[in-house]
Amino acid sequence: MTVDQGPRRVRDGGMPQMDFVAALPHALRRSWHLMPQLSRYVVVSGLALALDLAVFLALNRAFALPTLAGVVGYACGIVLHYHLSRRFVFTDAASKKSAHRLFGEFFASGLIGLIVTAAVIALATGILGVGPLPAKLIAIAASFLGVFVIRRSVVFA
Repeated sequence: MTVDQGPRRVRDGGMPQMDFVAALPHALRRSWHLMPQLSRYVVVSGLALALDLAVFLALNRAFALPTLAGVVGYACGIVLHYHLSRRFVFTDAASKKSAHRLFGEFFASGLIGLIVTAAVIALATGILGVGPLPAKLIAIAASFLGVFVIRRSVVFA
């Protein structure tokens, strides 16, 4: 029986309960199995982001160089993210890679996010006139999903 064909459950009082997963658009239903891992990745990313932002804000306040502060903050976040991801997000990965190779690939995927982060901050602050913090927030959104896909499909595969 598939999600689409599943029986409707009945709540107390005889009211049919709609199957939430069956109500999702087909594209979301196909990737529903990723949600537990993606939600753990969101939490780990949030913790790494907190460190990233703290370093970014401190360095930007001290030196007024938002692009450099963004790069250093992101690099600090990568290290924390690796350790947390390895322990809590991709724990069931069938990867037989050595720890050195795994970290190298994780770091390389982080460099892609780092390049996106630096480019977005430079573009937003230098050309568009956006403030450093909003530029950083835009950069976070721009790099998040792409880096998750790379880490899931390449690094921890």
